[in-house]
Amino acid sequence: MQVSKKDIDALNTQITVVVERSDYESKFKSNLEKHRQKATLKGFRKGKTPMSMIKKLYGEQVLAEAVNDKLQGALYEFITDEKLEVLGDPIPAENHEQIQFDPTSLSDYTFVFDAGIAPEFEVKGVSDSDTYVKFDIAVDDKVVDDELMAGQKRMGKQESVENDIDAKDILTIKAVEVENGNVKEKGYETEFKLMPELIADEVLKNQVLKMKKGDSFQFDIYTLEKDKDEAHVKKYMLNMDEDEETEVGRDFEGTIDEVSRLQPAKLDEEFIEKYFNNPDIKSVDEAKAKVKEDIGTYYNEQASKYMYREIMDALMEQNTFDLPEEFLKRWLKLTNENVTDENIESEFPGFTKNLQWTLIKQKLAKANEIQVEPDEITNAMRQRVQGYLGQYNMGQEYVDNMVQRLMQDREQVNKLYEEIQADKIFQAIEGNIKIKSEKIKLDKFQEKVQALNERLNAPA
Repeated sequence: MQVSKKDIDALNTQITVVVERSDYESKFKSNLEKHRQKATLKGFRKGKTPMSMIKKLYGEQVLAEAVNDKLQGALYEFITDEKLEVLGDPIPAENHEQIQFDPTSLSDYTFVFDAGIAPEFEVKGVSDSDTYVKFDIAVDDKVVDDELMAGQKRMGKQESVENDIDAKDILTIKAVEVENGNVKEKGYETEFKLMPELIADEVLKNQVLKMKKGDSFQFDIYTLEKDKDEAHVKKYMLNMDEDEETEVGRDFEGTIDEVSRLQPAKLDEEFIEKYFNNPDIKSVDEAKAKVKEDIGTYYNEQASKYMYREIMDALMEQNTFDLPEEFLKRWLKLTNENVTDENIESEFPGFTKNLQWTLIKQKLAKANEIQVEPDEITNAMRQRVQGYLGQYNMGQEYVDNMVQRLMQDREQVNKLYEEIQADKIFQAIEGNIKIKSEKIKLDKFQEKVQALNERLNAPA
């Protein structure tokens, strides 16, 4: 076996592999013999088919497999030994002729590959002379009160009210079909729930909000609620079966049969005990202090993530370098079925941006000796599953089975690996840079996050 390389420039090299007859001949012959032992061809006993016929039937495929097995092993061993930082995978050189495998005349085979090489650079922007801002988010009493009220509502109860209607009340409407403004004789009757704030027509909404239990109003049932299609109306408002073909008009008169309003749980000792499930929290002041602490922890994490994105943007701006673009375009086309030159050209800027960040991360991970262990991925997946399930107690066996299934999904595992690695990298960066704390009100921080998300989600 002979392997050599010829550097074209700093970003491109050619690797030549000569697979000699002596490298593959033994494996080729043993694999042919295996085929012979299994072959059951008419006129010959099993295992007695002439080798000439076996070569004719299977020889080219077996030879190609034997040679390629040696070729791939030698190629990647050479890359490892030479410490070549290749981008993607080596691909056949453009001027390399197609190899013809002749099982009746074994010979040496020469393969030439083009390889793209990662650029050399030192990461700028992560030293003790680099300063980044981390927001210190002020959590005021209103935010705490709003969070507690949300909990009170979640643990509240629906109660009937008689004399007024609120936009978030749930109305039980008993409706009957009308014709020319009058109740239609033997008209269609139905019953459904309606929340006033979802009424599409503002004039009608304001009328309903001035009504009370027992009052009636007329409407087009297909346009009563915002953003509801015909299928929704038939199923949830007309209470029709999916295949039902009853002819029903659009106009109805509805009577408010019941008004149900969510009454938040009282902020008392019983609520605090159920909500926090913590014997150390008993009073309202202790409850507010705990909520403020939890909100502060959450927004401190959000502030870190915002700073991480700012660091990422700074690193992308400060660490620019050339890439073997022509090689990468050829590699993308060879490794993606049905992709066109137009697809590659239009998506290439985004691809190179992602590659730029990947190379920066690799440098930082290596410099900070960052590793992601399998147990870390499994534990993170378990936390994610438990987050999905929320307060539902599905049992440990259910969680374990779900985690096991998700761990079989290579795409999800890779995504989680990238997230864990990125978090570790940014945490390592925090120990090297200067961080300037800057106070900010919650609403202003939320505006910054919204602006960032809009920028990230904007079309390229």
